Amino acid sequence: MDHTVDAADPVGTIRARVKELRTRKGWTATELGAQMTAHGIRWDRSIVANLENGRRATVSVNELLALSRVFDVAPVHLLVPVVDQPFRITDAEAYPARRVREWFRGESPLPGTDERMFRTEVPLDELPQPIQMRPTVEGRSMAEAIRTRYREVMGQEADDDTVLDLMTGVKKMPGGGTDGEGA
Repeated sequence: MDHTVDAADPVGTIRARVKELRTRKGWTATELGAQMTAHGIRWDRSIVANLENGRRATVSVNELLALSRVFDVAPVHLLVPVVDQPFRITDAEAYPARRVREWFRGESPLPGTDERMFRTEVPLDELPQPIQMRPTVEGRSMAEAIRTRYREVMGQEADDDTVLDLMTGVKKMPGGGTDGEGA
């Protein structure tokens, strides 16, 4: 964890990225406002100018998602710097932007995170497919996460074959997709 005062913050990053992407698209502030309004967020030129000039201190989640749509980028690439610099996720915590992007995408927990909880909340059909050779501890952790999630979703225990099939991508959750044969 890095407590750097100079770390980038979420709204500051969104502010800089909005200005950069709006310029890249060749849009005026009025045009961005119209694009946002077309996506259900009532923005105009003054809102865009206030955000870009730092006079607007917040961006809602709905606004972040709409900005992502109008700029055709993933939300993580508006929220977290695209260069690896310290990034503040709370007033007390900052990490390298690369680590925050991995965390945001659900790929890797931040230090101090309960890894079992982090891995357990991954939807079964989004587990890494196919699973690669993993260290024993990671493989066991993933298997336990699959068992826990299967029990929550299916209301029953998963046998070893089912766990292995889900880990390797041979099968997906019953009722939630196809098996390895595409049926």
